[in-house]
Amino acid sequence: MKKYTFLLFALLILFSACSNFEEINVNPNNPIQVPAEMLLPPIIQGAVGSMTESGTRAGQYVQHLAWLGGTSESDGRYNLTGASFREEWNGPVRLLKDINQLKTISQANNQPEYEAVAHILKVYTLLLMTDAYGDIPYEEAGMGNVAGKEFASFQSQEEVYALMLRDLETANQLLSQLPASVTISRDILYKGDLLKWRKFANSLKIRILMRQSAKKDVSSLVAEIFNKPAEHPVFESVDDAATLTYNNSSDFYRWFIQNPPADGSGVNFESNDRVSDVMVDLLSSTGDPRLPVYVAPTKNSYLANRANPAVPLQYRGQRAGLSLLEQENFYEESGLNKDDLSVVGRLIRQENRAFLMTYSELLLLKSEAILRGMGVQGDAAAAYRAAVDASFDKWGTSISQVQKDAYWNIPSNTFNSSRGIEQIADQLFIDTYLNGFEAWASWRRLGFPKLQPGPSVLSPIPVRYVYSDNEQNNPKLIDWINQHMGGKMPDHNVKVWFQP
Repeated sequence: MKKYTFLLFALLILFSACSNFEEINVNPNNPIQVPAEMLLPPIIQGAVGSMTESGTRAGQYVQHLAWLGGTSESDGRYNLTGASFREEWNGPVRLLKDINQLKTISQANNQPEYEAVAHILKVYTLLLMTDAYGDIPYEEAGMGNVAGKEFASFQSQEEVYALMLRDLETANQLLSQLPASVTISRDILYKGDLLKWRKFANSLKIRILMRQSAKKDVSSLVAEIFNKPAEHPVFESVDDAATLTYNNSSDFYRWFIQNPPADGSGVNFESNDRVSDVMVDLLSSTGDPRLPVYVAPTKNSYLANRANPAVPLQYRGQRAGLSLLEQENFYEESGLNKDDLSVVGRLIRQENRAFLMTYSELLLLKSEAILRGMGVQGDAAAAYRAAVDASFDKWGTSISQVQKDAYWNIPSNTFNSSRGIEQIADQLFIDTYLNGFEAWASWRRLGFPKLQPGPSVLSPIPVRYVYSDNEQNNPKLIDWINQHMGGKMPDHNVKVWFQP
């Protein structure tokens, strides 16, 4: 009997230990649920990375940059398929999973400040995608890990814009109701400043509203934001703008050169990318002081000037879309070579900031809204001048007051309402340098600056990204195409909804 009593006692101890095993085995240094603030830095950096990567592809289409003839036949000459756009689609979708997680955790833990930021970052990321691809999943984006939603349902671009405006207003209201003592930890964009996040949300609303303004009347909504800053604060200075400053000891801005060349130029003369002739000509023809910021002197003129400072520096752009033969013919006819064409400038290559949305962009959109009679208070010319000055000012002491005054003393640089839309569009093109998505969207909406690719490109300038070849197997996309696009998968020459 004693034997059985002992065994029973041992089993009771064993079962008791097993019942507490999971509790004992929890590692406090590896929590089951990640705190919201821990998710925030990689999400912000991932969203910004999606934008900066657009400099090479969308930036080619809008001719911020151009590649030497023949070195990028697919992108530079518009020979594109779904295989060309795999990571442009997959990267943001992966990021949306983390954004959804940030939103879920913040709601579960009653952290409305993080929920608001999740809304804003979702809109920012998917705005890049819908501007590029048109119709996309929005409400089910990044939910492939949820049972029954392995394939996300698509929504029209018009509906996506409306949902984005809803979510940004939700973020604005959530943040407006929080006490001043609340902050956001590990916030690498705004260092926990809730008001600046509100300003970003409402400034993004202006971007979205103006994006669709060729297709629907958004005047009252635009006026509501600009005319009532207490309810809808927007950027008020260069310091308010959405600018990510990188820590270059651990990560790098897309254009940053980690190990500058020994020649002292601070640029990469040996790459195949060049600044386009459209950008160089637009800056040089107007005496714009951003020219030496954006553009490096040609290698040949730089070396000649180094040997003899009396030799002037030269800036020359590359024509977009040339074939290898056309590039060689250009060299032969002009007597130039690849080292007579300018690359991205030294200051940019030393830059550790990425510009998500600038104060200059907001002011240019305000100038446009006033010019178009959308009910926005103010003067279009004054807003335009302030916008250009803001674009100068984001480069700090690299552009002096003397240079700014010299620019404005050129009569043709002042605002002229008869060609105001062209001037605004040109300045959007310049200010968004290397933000290919935004410049490309602005060009497709407003039609300026005038772009001229090489004579034998394989199609017109692309007006959309092509759904990636992997995504084209998504049954929800196939259903959407059959129901809404006549059963034909759109190529890069099919306009997205917002484009006139």
